[in-house]
Order: sequence, then C-alpha cells, then structure tokens
Amino acid sequence: MTFKRKLNGWMAAALAALAAAVAVPLLGQDADRPEPPAEATAAGGSAFLVSDIDVDVVAGSAEAARVAAFREAARQAWPQLYARMTGVAASGAPKLPDSAIEGMVSGIEVQAEHFSDKRYVGKLGVVFDRVRAGERLPANARVLQSAPMLLLPVLADGGVISVYEGRSPWLQAWSRFGTDSSPISYVRAGGSASDALLLTGWQARRDNRGLWRSILSRYGAENVLVAEAWLDRTYPGGPIVGTFLARHGPDSSVLTRFRLRAGAAGELDAMLDTAVRRIDSAYARALQSGVLRADPTLTLALEPVSVSPLLDQAESLGSMGTTVSVATPDAASWNAIEAALGVVPEVDSVTLLGLSIGGMSQVRINHTVDYPMLRYALDQRGWRLDGSRLRRRAEGEAPLPRPVVTLPSLPIADDAVTESGGPRDLIPSENER
Repeated sequence: MTFKRKLNGWMAAALAALAAAVAVPLLGQDADRPEPPAEATAAGGSAFLVSDIDVDVVAGSAEAARVAAFREAARQAWPQLYARMTGVAASGAPKLPDSAIEGMVSGIEVQAEHFSDKRYVGKLGVVFDRVRAGERLPANARVLQSAPMLLLPVLADGGVISVYEGRSPWLQAWSRFGTDSSPISYVRAGGSASDALLLTGWQARRDNRGLWRSILSRYGAENVLVAEAWLDRTYPGGPIVGTFLARHGPDSSVLTRFRLRAGAAGELDAMLDTAVRRIDSAYARALQSGVLRADPTLTLALEPVSVSPLLDQAESLGSMGTTVSVATPDAASWNAIEAALGVVPEVDSVTLLGLSIGGMSQVRINHTVDYPMLRYALDQRGWRLDGSRLRRRAEGEAPLPRPVVTLPSLPIADDAVTESGGPRDLIPSENER
C-alpha cells in the first residue's frame, strides 16, 4: 500500500484547509506555533513511534509535496528506529527500498507543518507497525529494553514543586505518552498518599543511596529517572517558557537540557507533549551508549538462599532445562554470552527469555547432563553457575572439582534372604540336589 492511498481518506480535508491558507506566504507563518493534533498515534502497544523528523520538500503541487514529505520522513525514520532498537549506529541500518519501508508504516503524526502551493515544511513522526517492523529487526532487538527505571516527573510552576501530588499537567503529559514504543521501562507510581510522601521534589535531589535503595526496592526498579519541567509564565493566560531537564541516578546527572515556548496557556499541553518525547529520546540515546543502566549500588544486598535449580519438563525427554539470570551491561554482551554457551558440548540449546540492558537478563539453557555436570562443564569454559545465576569466574577463583558419579545400588533378590533376614548360600547342597 502506498502513502498516497493511505492518505486519501483525509487528504480532501487537508486540501480544503490548504485552499484557505495558500495565499499566506510560507515564510510569513509562525515557526514557533504549537503542534497540531496528531494524525496517527502509537498507543495501544502495537507500534513504534519515531518523532521529530524535519522535512522540507518542493514539488509540483501542495498534495505532491506533502506526500513526498511523508515518504521522506519514513525514509529518515527507519535508520533511527533500527539504531534505537539495536544500539548500533543509524548508518548500520539495512538499506531498504521505499516500498519495503512503506509496508512497515501504519501512519504519520504531524507535529508541525507549514506549506505553500508547491512547498511543504514540517516536523513529522512516523508510526511503524510493531509486527511488520519487528520482522526487519534482529531477534535480540525485539526484546531490547532497559532495566525497570522509576520515573519522577518533577514540575515547578508558580513557586510550587510537585511530583505525584495531584494530577499536574506534567504528570498528565507523561500519562499520554505511549511508553510501549520506547526502549525505556518506565515505572510510574500510582499517586497514592504514600507515593506523594516518598516521591517528592526534594527527594529527587537527595543523594542518600540507602534511602534510594529502600524506595527502588518498594517499586521494583533498579535506577531512578528525574524529568524536570520548570515553567515561567509571562502573565496569566500569556506565553509560557519551559525549561526541561532529563536527569538520572541518585546523583542527578544531567543528560539533556532544553527550552520550549508556548504562545498561550492553551498551548501548554502541546509543549509538554513535545518535551516528553525529547526527554524519552535522550534516555534512549543514553541507554544505547551505555550511560543509562541499572545501578548495582541501588540494589538491596540480600544473603543468597540455597534453592534447587529450576528444571522443566524437558528432563523426561532426555534433556534438562535450567533458567538462569546473567548480567548484560550492553547490547553486544548478549551476543558474546550466546556464542560462549553455544560451544559447550553439554549445552543443547540457549533461549533468551528476556533481555535487560544494564541489568540481569533471563536465559534458558537446555543441557543433556545433570545440573552438577552442567556447572562443571561451564566452569571449564570460565563460567560459574551459582544456583540460578550465571557469571564469569573471577580471576584467581579456584575451578570446581569434577563431580563424583555414584552408581545406584543393586537390589538383593528376595530368595537370597533367609527367614532371619541374613544371606544364605544359593548353591544347593548335596542333600538338596
């Protein structure tokens, strides 16, 4: 299906608006006006959204310019999506023809647009169908996701700092954001009284790691993200200038800082939605570069509990499966782990259950030997399996001894036992013959 067919449903309405605006010169339009409503969304978890694509196209007519701009936006968005989901550079994305890219696109989101009779200038978002785009991505990219990150949306407006106290415009903007298209696993509090008590604007700036460990343990997160919005209102109902910061960790390290402007109070939501997308993009870039990851100092150190390994029903078929967790600090580490386990003769197959960049990934190892022999085989290759956790054997750590195989005892025949319970001679005597 071509873009032109996809857009015919609403192109007539767009041309009607174009006829009224064609007399207005392109350069005379306000470049800072807020975003119009999106023409396609990525809600529902069925799509990937790549936003903030700048296009400037000249064609024979306004309709041709707009269709060509949408096609150009999809062409630019595909390498960005590939880079975001795999962690490689955008230049490493496969070169696809326009027909293949259009087959993955389910819609276009118009963030801003200006046009004349032959020129189209806009900022667009491209919505990729999750299933069709997933077929073009590597297998590990489909499960690429950060460790759980606790989100604190801090808003400073009129001298009041709020996070989860009430329904602030900044908190609502994050609620509207389709996190299913983001590689960041955001953990958002429900807004209860205890949330408002623990997750305050002042807590966002505290570097008390002991307190952060308790808070993150409560919400099941492995690091904290602080998205700050500072609003400066010129006068009631007038223009609003917003300063936005993306921080991470208990040390409040800044990843990005930028400013946006809303021409009036009615444009505030559009400005905040734009800021949410830009902050999410900053977090995604930090995840790809390895800056954003789970912080081991924020995880509660618990004493190990002796448990039996998790075995599945494959044991009855001659192969046993053990589910283990292994640290994956970056996207390339899983490929190295998979290659290392694949050369172990005792390992039948390796299945990735869930990849957590910067955290602990879940892996299922199918093996043809019992658990002690699997530990020994992995240890010979430099891997140490402790319970259900797999790690590299530390330098200087003594290797495991080969497990002792004990044979089952043979049963004693019933006729070899006398009435008194002791053994008797089974060779018949002369009198018994």
